[in-house]
Amino acid sequence: MKQTEAIIAWTPARWSELRPETAGQVAVLPVAEAEAAKRYMIRSGASSAALRTLPEEARIARLFIDFQTLVVRDGIDPQAAHRAFLQIDEYRYRIAPDTEGAEFEDPPEDD
Repeated sequence: MKQTEAIIAWTPARWSELRPETAGQVAVLPVAEAEAAKRYMIRSGASSAALRTLPEEARIARLFIDFQTLVVRDGIDPQAAHRAFLQIDEYRYRIAPDTEGAEFEDPPEDD
């Protein structure tokens, strides 16, 4: 799924009293499932109208800033975040190629 079609939704781990059913969890959902994203306290990605107006480099930066924010600031397990973000094409194409789940946007040709 393209970044502009993906809603990143999470609830910080420390907010377990506010939203116990999703505290410490992250989900990446297609825009068509926007209603399901409301189960989480914070939403980013395609839920932001500004995302589509950003140049590609800024969108990619925003993606990795969101990842860092939900892991470092909000206490989401890094591997859970990684597994969720693998649904986003731009993430899979830009992580280290030897990372589980990584893909090439333009696969190298076989010799």
